[in-house]
Amino acid sequence: MSTHYETLRVQPNATDGQIREAYRRLAREHHPDRQASVGSAAPSASMPAINEAYRVLGDPARRAVYDASLRPAASAPQPAASEPASAYAAPMHPSHLGPARIPWRSLLVVGIIGVIGVVVLAQFTEPGVPSGPDGILGVGSCVALETNGFAREVLCTRDASVDLVVAALVPFDATCPGRTEPHQDRQGMGIACITRP
Repeated sequence: MSTHYETLRVQPNATDGQIREAYRRLAREHHPDRQASVGSAAPSASMPAINEAYRVLGDPARRAVYDASLRPAASAPQPAASEPASAYAAPMHPSHLGPARIPWRSLLVVGIIGVIGVVVLAQFTEPGVPSGPDGILGVGSCVALETNGFAREVLCTRDASVDLVVAALVPFDATCPGRTEPHQDRQGMGIACITRP
């Protein structure tokens, strides 16, 4: 079985540029389209081998692993006739290393530090200023009555004895319960049943 260096017809100490040039030359010679134009009946079977050789030798990391796999095979002693062949292990390739390991402990520590950081920051920050009314009435909203009798939402005051509060929201054809006054929502969404202090 030939090595990738032999497939590309370069020396093992060839530079990246020499490997690239050898691949281009061989690809031009053995490309299936070129074989068809020359009139060869069968496509070249060596093009996949040329592509694989360049895929390995064209990448410095893959080439280093491949070179390392060639060295033990060349320098390993041959087994004696009485020794079983299984005593000599095949060279280790990255594909035999198994799935990648996830650093669970590190992720757990980072997660705990993040949670502690959020809790500590929450202790030292002031709550934001409450936002103003959004104009949509809801149960518990403070309202003001306009001159036409429509209800519109306003900020609640600190004195609950002066606030008009929405006790319920009902459709236009329903009646307000108990001692509440019906006032139409300014946005026309229904009737706001308001309690007076």
